[in-house]
Amino acid sequence: MPLTDELFETLIREADPAQTPTGIEPTAADWARLHRMLDEAAEPSRVRPSLPQLIGERIAALRRHARTSLPLRIALRSAWAAPALAAVIAIALAIGPVTAVPAYAATPPALVAQPIAQTADDVLAESIAALQEAPARPATRDALVVRWALRDDGKTDPVIVPEWQEWVWDSDGTGHLESRTGAPYSVTKDGTIVPPAGEAPKEGTSLPGTGHHSSNLFFAEPPSDASGLRTYIADRVGPTGSADALGIWGVVSSIRDSWALNPSQQAAALQLLRDAGGVSVLGTVTDRLGRSGIALKIASTKRPQFTATVVLDATSHEIIAADTIYQGGSALKLNVAPGSVIEYKAWLSR
Repeated sequence: MPLTDELFETLIREADPAQTPTGIEPTAADWARLHRMLDEAAEPSRVRPSLPQLIGERIAALRRHARTSLPLRIALRSAWAAPALAAVIAIALAIGPVTAVPAYAATPPALVAQPIAQTADDVLAESIAALQEAPARPATRDALVVRWALRDDGKTDPVIVPEWQEWVWDSDGTGHLESRTGAPYSVTKDGTIVPPAGEAPKEGTSLPGTGHHSSNLFFAEPPSDASGLRTYIADRVGPTGSADALGIWGVVSSIRDSWALNPSQQAAALQLLRDAGGVSVLGTVTDRLGRSGIALKIASTKRPQFTATVVLDATSHEIIAADTIYQGGSALKLNVAPGSVIEYKAWLSR
């Protein structure tokens, strides 16, 4: 099977999401709210506001709205519960009309990039050099990934549920995927991140498939040089001579899911992307976990219907996040607007 076909069968899932308008620009506060939700998911002992506190906050917000007529932005807290929502609705009716119930998208908003003067060659050269000069550390097979992808059952859902995933490996090269739900959220049509707009699983719930054992193509540690990494990929997936940058990235992303790569291995991966061409700079971004980075756009000459947004950490230059973006025109007939995020990943350090 050709490399690009295999990669995109993994990256792209047939789905039936709601339309997401292009040009959505969530604010830094939106991402900060999501970041706080993820923090709370990782810290179950964290003290959360009481129900009276939550209601009080909503009353104050509603009164500010009545005075200023500004759009109401609901603070995103995973402690929201149905009784609190019902109480706030009742209070809102007593105070008077507020904004209409929003329409929701089934995809998250794209990362918002601020343009920079550097070219792709500049960013890649600087990043490769920084990674090659970084203090050595061992690569480990304990990568922790926070990810989301479009539903593949043909249903639409306004609730986005990130997954926290990690592989647990056995000595024979088999392992099982441990996966649990993160903090669910919804996105309004104007790009605002809000509490879940429908039923949502409890944070930390084990997902179906957890514990499933399988072999792994990337059981052996990836090499730390570009030539060795190219051979490593060819031995496991197929020759990369005809693969474009997006095809290369698909394999690197899969390796990154299994391995917490060391700096030199990530430098080798960036060298392969640079050699493949098709890389441009989007600018500085804040990723979905609140980290500052520089975003690169990875395009495909063979599959122009899709691009990837790869985020390098602003300080360490390590690969920390990536989005897959639908550009339109796919024969898969995805019911999603061009520019929509159809998958995202964020890799965390232990």
